[in-house]
Amino acid sequence: MDGIKTIGVMTGNSLDAVDVIVTQFSEDNIKDIQGLTLPYSNALRKKIQHIKDLLKDNPQSLTQIAQTKEFISTINEYTTLVAKAVNEVIKRAKINKSEIAAIGFHGQTCGHLPPSLAGTSQAYTIQVGNPNLLADLTSLPVIYDFRSDDMLNGGEGAPLAPMHNAHLAASLKAQGITEFAFCNGGNTGNIAIVSQNQNGENVVLGWDSGPFNHFPDMLAQKFFKKNYDRNGFYGSQGTINPEILKRLFDNAAQTPQGENYYLLPPPKSSDPAWYHLPDLQGFTPWDILRTAEYLSSYAMFHSLQYVPENVTMPKHFLVFGGGWKNPQTLHDFKKLIDRDALVLPEHQSIFKHINQRLGKNCHVCWSDEFGINGQYMEARIMADLAYCKIKNIPFTTPQITNCRTPTVCGKWCYPKSSQQLLFNRAYPGRK
Repeated sequence: MDGIKTIGVMTGNSLDAVDVIVTQFSEDNIKDIQGLTLPYSNALRKKIQHIKDLLKDNPQSLTQIAQTKEFISTINEYTTLVAKAVNEVIKRAKINKSEIAAIGFHGQTCGHLPPSLAGTSQAYTIQVGNPNLLADLTSLPVIYDFRSDDMLNGGEGAPLAPMHNAHLAASLKAQGITEFAFCNGGNTGNIAIVSQNQNGENVVLGWDSGPFNHFPDMLAQKFFKKNYDRNGFYGSQGTINPEILKRLFDNAAQTPQGENYYLLPPPKSSDPAWYHLPDLQGFTPWDILRTAEYLSSYAMFHSLQYVPENVTMPKHFLVFGGGWKNPQTLHDFKKLIDRDALVLPEHQSIFKHINQRLGKNCHVCWSDEFGINGQYMEARIMADLAYCKIKNIPFTTPQITNCRTPTVCGKWCYPKSSQQLLFNRAYPGRK
């Protein structure tokens, strides 16, 4: 198959590992060649988290923070790990570097305040990394800074997944799947809808559903000294508590303006800096954890109300991301679709309408069931972004991010270019 090979790199907010994948793209086919995951060391995880904490409440101090020795050494250590993963995946793929057109490098997100939520403040998105060092250590061109172009064009800068999911549509349609949703269970959850409207026109939509792994991981660490609730072991010892669920839904995802993120219509994107646990004193750790796990699926299902009435609801929900590996969370989502799960009184009419629109015979499964590797989905998005930059194909649209016009995303960096440690700081003016 003729095509262009790129490498995608993703390091998410969970700060657990570097995911890289070599993927070959052509006009009608996307083929994964080799994937690889390299875990962070505990020391690097703590260093990056410290930088994220510094920037969380002081994004305007980025220039000063970026000049510190601590920042420079941490970002270079992080980038060196990424380069190690890239070089290793090429070796395992048994291909020559000359076959790789570019690396799609997202960098580590350290802050995100989109125009829709900035209010009178200045919108921004911050991802950090050293694309020049990555280019030099791999001897490959790097395409980076994928969110700024969209934000400077009036968009949210997120989500980036829907367009990639739309590019996967050809392989799904060949298997008889026409209306579908990709559901990402990462630190933050997001959903992409690929369907059609009542006029038979193709529609691609997507938004962040809010925290997904964020609270279960936080609570597993707080209560049980575990990085996460493996196979839902601790949560299974608790029960879903309606009062805990209400407090979480009403208070756990608050924008800087104090709005409930769950209740905001798309286009929208969120930031872990907005996620805070409410007062849950008096409840058991097991019930709190179990209910937080339920919230992940509950919020994603709740967000289906934002699918426009003239758009056909998906019949297939393809899940990917670590959060769905908790069997209880996946079971919860299936039960919500089957109308057999706890729903808060204030959401009864919303959920009933969603279920009526979904109808019967919906299918929830791992994306891998249809030949789409879910483990490297987010890394492949970056590979796709690099491919689309090469081909000058827009990756964001007004329908998805609210940008003014379809936008080609990313900037080029070549080996041995002048050093530019900090990248991707966009401060677009208000629309």
